[in-house]
Amino acid sequence: MQPEEGDDIFILIVDETYGGDEETYISDSENYRKQLERDFQVSFVPANIGAGADIPSFLTIIATAPGPVWVVVLSVFFLGKPINENLSAWGEIAAKLRRFFSRPVVLSRNGAAALAVEAVLEEMDGLPKSIRLISYRSHYAGFDDKLASLPNSMEIEASPPVLNLGHTEHVFEIEVDGTSFRVGVSGKNVELVRIERAA
Repeated sequence: MQPEEGDDIFILIVDETYGGDEETYISDSENYRKQLERDFQVSFVPANIGAGADIPSFLTIIATAPGPVWVVVLSVFFLGKPINENLSAWGEIAAKLRRFFSRPVVLSRNGAAALAVEAVLEEMDGLPKSIRLISYRSHYAGFDDKLASLPNSMEIEASPPVLNLGHTEHVFEIEVDGTSFRVGVSGKNVELVRIERAA
């Protein structure tokens, strides 16, 4: 049974032993999971993030509701409501995620949102008065369209299934003090462009 995101914030680390020696894969994979638990001092459970072709990985939950204030901030964010309090929480979430970035990571929608908002706040060079999610969608990570050429959207999609995350780029449109940005997040890679929206 695959875990689903819900209000949780989780991160997945790709199983680097997959594709190695078939005879020892099960024990190699289990040893890798135990090594991750020693390295990061958290528990990991197996997950598959590859629809069509397996991408074995290990999942750990960073936070769950009810929990830190940033879990609440994320919930409000995905409702598309302006957020003008606890803006520093985004950096806290991103820092929690970044500690895993020495490994090949894949993020769920909630984790990707933290990196997207952090990128926007860095672009604004300081904390704005408010931020608001205008749109969220996910694409196949190898899609040909450039981020800047995507059509504007007003829809906030649900989080993609965990099984699809290995091939997903998260795309956010975020308004910050009247300026709009489109941010693509694929793993730990973040791309940001300013966009124009009709008044």
